[in-house]
Amino acid sequence: MQFRRGYEHITRHGSISLETMSKYWCFLLIPLIGLCFLFTVNTASNSLKLVQILFRHGERSPLESYPLDPHKDHKWPGGWNQLSNRGKLEEYNLGLQLAERYKDFLPKKYHLEDVLVQSSYADRCIMSAQLVLAGLFPPIKDQIWNTNLMWQPIPVHSIPRFIDNKIALKKKCSKYDDLLKEALNSERIQKLIVNNTQLFDYITTNTGYNVHDIGTLETLYNTLEIEKLNGLQLPDWTKSVFPDKMKDIAATSLAIFTETLKMKKIHGGMLLKEILEHMNDKVNLTLDPNRSLFMYSGHDLTVVSLLRVLGFDELVKPEFGASVIIELHEVSDKYIVKFLYKANPLAEVNELVLEECGNPCYLEKFTNVSSKVIPSDWEKECQN
Repeated sequence: MQFRRGYEHITRHGSISLETMSKYWCFLLIPLIGLCFLFTVNTASNSLKLVQILFRHGERSPLESYPLDPHKDHKWPGGWNQLSNRGKLEEYNLGLQLAERYKDFLPKKYHLEDVLVQSSYADRCIMSAQLVLAGLFPPIKDQIWNTNLMWQPIPVHSIPRFIDNKIALKKKCSKYDDLLKEALNSERIQKLIVNNTQLFDYITTNTGYNVHDIGTLETLYNTLEIEKLNGLQLPDWTKSVFPDKMKDIAATSLAIFTETLKMKKIHGGMLLKEILEHMNDKVNLTLDPNRSLFMYSGHDLTVVSLLRVLGFDELVKPEFGASVIIELHEVSDKYIVKFLYKANPLAEVNELVLEECGNPCYLEKFTNVSSKVIPSDWEKECQN
């Protein structure tokens, strides 16, 4: 499996000022030029039966700073850990592109029965879902309630984080906590830390932050990444380590949550279980007959966990707006599952081949292949 970066975000330098809008008029006029350069191949709608999409929220401000950060007093619009204006534009454009890709499959007019959208509890995820929907289903005809605002409210469902074991992945699981500790203390991770002792020491010295574990390094990586995307000059010490020497370790920090088969069942298995149920219900005609689209708005960890539970174990540090798309097709009375990855809202869509399932990947075989990571009783397996 190959994750390609695709198109770079044209506006990822500074805030979106009038000067920037003028400079990057082409990007900002995407809604008006039809997105023709982004999608050269449209989905074969005659075979397509169901689409399910998990996407990461748009660009946000940092979660936190670090003691020696020259930008620790920077005033982030909206505050810390909030969706940025560019992040809003990214997610809106994602909606536009999905509308273009599935223009011959999805109805142009939004109907409640056609689509179900679920989100993590986080504000940035709920807002991202709303923005994707704004691009995907603008009001038409009798749905237009304000001629000055081509937008309509569409339901986005979420639940509190402490009971979410599907998208936010924050529901308490005693067994999983033990498994995660074992994974973090495993020989592989400890060897990784030892082999990078100089790197950890160097970062600790220059940040004033105790960076000696992969989770803390990932948090710092995210902060540096966002500062760079927003045109803030990173200190000189970062030149020798960011992003290259830090990126794989940061990606490992996300992958460690699904290190073993048991961990995959608990941390990601529930989302895959629901996705599989939707496809099998579609085949068995027990799904709402009009339901053609399920959408999930989540985090980088949600994206990584789903990919790894599916069987794609390559290290990946998802960009903002990264998407996993699972399509169900019917070809010659056979149901086929296609897996697609979109690295960011401006990237091309790449098809992934699940080797264990084969190509084409038939739904029946995919169901069997996935059985090993589908929990039968999540609470029981958690030993709560």
